[in-house]
Amino acid sequence: MLGFLYMSSFSPINFKFGMFISLFIYLYILLRSSVRSSIFKSYIYGISIFTFGVSWIFNSIYYYGGQHLLFSTLMTVIFILLMSIFFIPIGFFINKKKVIPNIYYPAIAASIWVCMEFLRSTLFGGFPWLLAGTSQVGTFLNYLYPLLGVYFVSFMIVLIIMMILIIFLSDTKKYILTIYSFILIFIFSVTIIIPSFLTDSKEPLRMTIIQPNIHLGIKFDDKQLATIKDKYIQAMDNNIHELVILPETAIPKIYQFDKSFYEAFKQDYNVNLITGIFNFNREDNKIYNSLLMLNNDNENFYNKRHLVPFGEYTPLKNVFSFLAEIIDIPMSNISHGQLNQNKLIYKNVLIHPLICYEIAYPSLIETSNDYGIIINLSNDAWFGDSFAPYQHLQIAQTRALESGRPVIRVANTGISAVVDKNGVIISKIALNEEGYINTNIYPSRGITPYMYFGDYPLLMLIFTIILLYLNYYRKYG
Repeated sequence: MLGFLYMSSFSPINFKFGMFISLFIYLYILLRSSVRSSIFKSYIYGISIFTFGVSWIFNSIYYYGGQHLLFSTLMTVIFILLMSIFFIPIGFFINKKKVIPNIYYPAIAASIWVCMEFLRSTLFGGFPWLLAGTSQVGTFLNYLYPLLGVYFVSFMIVLIIMMILIIFLSDTKKYILTIYSFILIFIFSVTIIIPSFLTDSKEPLRMTIIQPNIHLGIKFDDKQLATIKDKYIQAMDNNIHELVILPETAIPKIYQFDKSFYEAFKQDYNVNLITGIFNFNREDNKIYNSLLMLNNDNENFYNKRHLVPFGEYTPLKNVFSFLAEIIDIPMSNISHGQLNQNKLIYKNVLIHPLICYEIAYPSLIETSNDYGIIINLSNDAWFGDSFAPYQHLQIAQTRALESGRPVIRVANTGISAVVDKNGVIISKIALNEEGYINTNIYPSRGITPYMYFGDYPLLMLIFTIILLYLNYYRKYG
């Protein structure tokens, strides 16, 4: 029940208060449990969260990886069990055997929680999905994202909940309530008075985003290539703006072998084009999942840097090559793009390109004092009619808030959307629908504190808190 409540705070359910109810009851249970029981309950809690929240990975493994029911189920279960391991340390540190005074306990709990979220998002490629902070987009915590990022929002959620719990369980309620109230008032006062560092351009970019809604059963069928191209051509019969943006790998054929289509598309309709492609580099003989910008006579590429394990590449090929053969997902031998690549500029506006899963990693965005926007091309058709596309869009909203940049999200089957710098969805195309959006987007400039400092201030804080706790534990534990 608590796992479902946790998941319900995310899109598409968006019961924001579900996060607070779930964590309040979960942490209360831990504070009434032994160390061993707390560890076990934390693991079960993690399993329930990921079972409800990310079991959609079964769709991509089963429907697009060979339709092996037993294998797909087994892989999904293993993934959920592995992700849930990150909840075990929470149970180890938070239980009725704690050796630290109550008044300091909220800071310890919040630090351990964020530490586990950060590790889960980083180790072995990372899985920054269902972070507590992501769920609170569109709430009173919105202004915290550009200051210290999504992990700081997670920190504040757990901090507030643990403060309420300690007040509830303490014998000196009035004293602790006074201390905690002062701390929270101080934190929120400091964060509120920090000025905005952002300005908007007075000149909008006029663009059209196209969602073709092409089923993957058709997308990677060579016989359907003409049908796919016709979808984009038919979309151009509408009142299209001067910049047209197509989704990730819009045409499932290597760009260099079908270059004439893109050039004719651009010239026939007199537009500039941004599209997802498969990019073959003859110099290193590698294929990349890329974003192509055809602007005037210029041809600019961005090669995806953070690939999806087993979906786009096979980690530790000598060990896991048999898994890649079983799953057999099309074009799963992609190469990683270089970390530092040439900047994409359109009409003096800096384009921050992110392909699909990359939107979950704020470190891939490098803002400057130039006017800029984020363009996120995706193909969430891999996940079917599940929660994944909704969760993916919600993650894009956090990146808009953190960076202070509008996000243009263009997905094959949805959800395509225009998100302003405040994380508000201006317009969108529903999941599994074909359509287009004409929009005038105003690029932003300036560097938010989070984009300047990254996660370092928060990580320094939580590591300091944990070190102080360990020192206290050695003395009195």
